[in-house]
Formats: sequence, C-alpha cells, structure tokens
Amino acid sequence: MQGTIDQLSQELSERYLIYLETLLVELVSEGGELHFQCGFSLRSDHVLRTCRFATSSTEWTTDVERDAIAAAVFEELEHFIDEVIAENQQDAN
Repeated sequence: MQGTIDQLSQELSERYLIYLETLLVELVSEGGELHFQCGFSLRSDHVLRTCRFATSSTEWTTDVERDAIAAAVFEELEHFIDEVIAENQQDAN
C-alpha cells in the first residue's frame, strides 16, 4: 500500500509542480481503519492546509480495494488543492 501512496504522491506533485511547495500524505492504520493524513502548502502563500480521510477495514479487504481507496483519496485531495488554488487566484485579482 505504501508503494501506491508514494506513486500517487509523486504523480500529484508533478501535476501541480508550479503550485505546490509541500505535499505530505501519511497512511496510518488504527483500530481496523485506514487514515490518510494529508497536508500541502502552496508556493504562493506557504500556508499548511491539512485534511484527513478514513475508511473502515470492511472496505479494504484486498490489495485492489486498498489501491482503489487510495486513488479515491488522492482524487479528493486533488479537488481540495484545486479549490485552494482557485481561491488564491481569485483573492489575487
């Protein structure tokens, strides 16, 4: 699973190369749940923004399901990054 997280993090960092200063995604397993603790900062304002996604163990019994959940989390993270970039661009105008 960590390999998938690393790969998705690398791909997201490369897509947002001109915007992202920092991207952090930590995977934690607690009490039968997977927690994705995410954080990023933009080059334009250096503010660390965080979010956390969790899923129960009943949703990820196979490697394929875990990879699908990781992909969904990164999709949500990408939407969050897009929103923040749009807000910053609007504020700059």
